[in-house]
Amino acid sequence: MDMLHGFMVDWQIVDGHEVEAALADGWFLTPTEAAESLKVVPPVTEVPADDAPVTRVELETKAKELGMKFDGRTTDKKLGELIAAKLAG
Repeated sequence: MDMLHGFMVDWQIVDGHEVEAALADGWFLTPTEAAESLKVVPPVTEVPADDAPVTRVELETKAKELGMKFDGRTTDKKLGELIAAKLAG
């Protein structure tokens, strides 16, 4: 069993000729179909556009990944510059 979209799902792999029997036994082709049958709507996560500005959380996450030190006084612009310099080498 796995957790998917906030609910537990179980997987079953079948050959092409076993699909109809599995569907008749109550299985679904996709997790989304299973969720819809339970009237459960998986949460929709909005993906920002590629040209969306970098958020403070993203900057801080990247700085931490790179082992950089910063604090609340470090501006977003400065943090972005420091990260770019670190990545440049």
